[in-house]
Parts: sequence; structure tokens; C-alpha cells
Amino acid sequence: MPLLVPSAGAPAPVTLALCTHLALEQPLKVYYVDAENIGLSMLDELTISILDRVFVFTNSENLKSACSNALLTCVSGYPSGQNQADFYIIAHLSNVLSHLSKAEKKAIEFNLCSRDQNLWKAFEFQCSLAGVKSSAPHIAIETESNNAVVAIDTSIEAKILKLMSQPITSIEIQNKLKIPQSEFTTSFNQLIKSGKVKRQENSKKHWLRVKST
Repeated sequence: MPLLVPSAGAPAPVTLALCTHLALEQPLKVYYVDAENIGLSMLDELTISILDRVFVFTNSENLKSACSNALLTCVSGYPSGQNQADFYIIAHLSNVLSHLSKAEKKAIEFNLCSRDQNLWKAFEFQCSLAGVKSSAPHIAIETESNNAVVAIDTSIEAKILKLMSQPITSIEIQNKLKIPQSEFTTSFNQLIKSGKVKRQENSKKHWLRVKST
């Protein structure tokens, strides 16, 4: 079952095989990287499979040359000016979403890599209309509390850390968060890799949050 994804600079869509991901629990992930807002350094934080797609939006020649990785698709050529990349990201996303079947919508997760609050609102809205999952791990949602703006990290990693004030098992964390095992495992392994959590001494099952985090 194909996913129709427009390629950069080409009016015709290109076919991306979904057969493997439809057979697996872990969803295929499509990343939209607002490189003009966040750059490319955050790509080092992602675990990208050979079947995932990463669209990097930039008109910068330096950033375009950095997208030589076969897993990255550079999208450029849009007008220069404020918010032009944002407009193109939403247009590109809408085009992709319009070609998805019901089965594909259940097997795909769209991720926005940007710190632009307004772009995320538009991105999330389009995904919600289409009935697909979306996330923006680099977005801090702004809420007002006592007339002050408070940044809240809503990523899965942040939710895991919040539950680790006391020793706890990974199964207990997953059950409390009620998220798919594949998503939990990916996020939890990232926390281990970054040194933010560690196994409790003399325990094989319990984990602790590293105090510095």
C-alpha cells in the first residue's frame, strides 16, 4: 500500500512503500524539519529508520549541501520572506495528507521539528483534520499562570521523567502513560543514552531519574 509523497521540485508524487510498517507495531514517521527555525543539529537526536521520511525545508545553500544524506529530502525554491517556509510546509503537508488511505493514516506519525508555536498550531490542525498522529518534540507549549508565560515540555521523554521521582519499573511507567510500547521504548532508550535515567543500584527492574535532570 503506497504512501504518496510529493518530492521537492516535482509535481508528480513519489511512491514510498508502507508494507513493512503496516505489518509492524511501530508507525512510519514523516519528519518536517523547519531548518530556517531550528537548523539541522537536532537531526542527531532522531532515530530515523530506512523507511522513514525526512523533509528539510530551507533555501540556505549551506544547509542544502548538508542534506546529502540519502535519508533526507531537501525542499527549497519557495519565495524568500517572513513565514514563507511555514506556508510551504503546511501546503506540502496538506498535499501529502490528501493522498493517504485510511490504513495509511493509522500507520503514519507526522513530526514537526521546529520551535515555531504558530506553525505547530497549523501543523497539528491539519493532522487532526486528517485523523493522523502528530507531534512536535521541540515545541514548548505556552500557558499563562499568574500573568507569566510558563514553558511546558510535553514530549514523551518529559512525561517519563515526571513519573520518576521515585524508583519505578519501565512497565509501570508505560502503563501510566498509556502509550504504545514502540513509542515508549524509543523514548526510554533515548533517556538512557543521554544519561538522564539509570537503573537503580542492586535492582534489575527499577529505574531512577538522574538528579541533574
